[in-house]
Amino acid sequence: MASPNIHNTAAVTVWYHPGEKEAEAVQLYREQVAFTVVVDNSDEDNRALLKGMEKVVYLPLHSNQGIAAALNRGAEYCLEQGVEWVLTMDQDSRWDQQSVTDYMQAASRYEEIDKVAIFSPFQDCDGHPEKHHRKGEYEQREMVMCSGNLLRLQAWQEAKGFREDFFIDIVDEEICCHLRQLGWQVVRINAILLTHHLGNGVRHTGLTKHAYTAHPAWRYYYIARNIRRMLQLYPAMRPYYKHQVYKYLKRLFLYDFDHKIDKLKAFYKGWRADR
Repeated sequence: MASPNIHNTAAVTVWYHPGEKEAEAVQLYREQVAFTVVVDNSDEDNRALLKGMEKVVYLPLHSNQGIAAALNRGAEYCLEQGVEWVLTMDQDSRWDQQSVTDYMQAASRYEEIDKVAIFSPFQDCDGHPEKHHRKGEYEQREMVMCSGNLLRLQAWQEAKGFREDFFIDIVDEEICCHLRQLGWQVVRINAILLTHHLGNGVRHTGLTKHAYTAHPAWRYYYIARNIRRMLQLYPAMRPYYKHQVYKYLKRLFLYDFDHKIDKLKAFYKGWRADR
């Protein structure tokens, strides 16, 4: 039976080589959920950063097993504790504009809450909100970023979790497509803002000043491989992912100049991976 409102919620936060700033981000919301699970993809043990924090569980993976595996380990732990919803958090996101409590209350007011697998906040990326226009308080979306989501564990189970073979890229988009295919809704709450820091890899094009993330070459392997898998898995999304291929190749040819040849080779290798 689906819950009539958002309660019995824990947080799952994924770390990778964190510092004090990432620990401070956990402090912002840990008291507003039943407990927080920090799943650490780092080689080193970082539990000392959480010293003195109550209701925080540290799960080290001792190596980078990918965002999907980390989220699944955290969700599995929460499910064992009887939790119904999890707040999925990247280490680069902060609840410094609104509270998680406000977020859960807004989600609970949604009339078709029993049909929702994922609630998402509106992403405020370093002071530059998402390009998408906001239409009303609640908006059904095809896909949303994973950080800041309220994920119903019943739906996560039906989808058999996040795809660990995707490792890092398009993990959030895949589970959204899968959940919608299963009949669930993905809903963004436009009045709730989450601050998301894009990191030092953000660059800007010359004339247009368009912001983009300067991924290392190895990421382009996963981007290309996973886009091709999405084209196969979700035919209805083909126009979107064909455009994504065009976007990434345009970026590589026109303005992402660092290690350009390595990145193009990685993209080609990823595209050919399943053939």
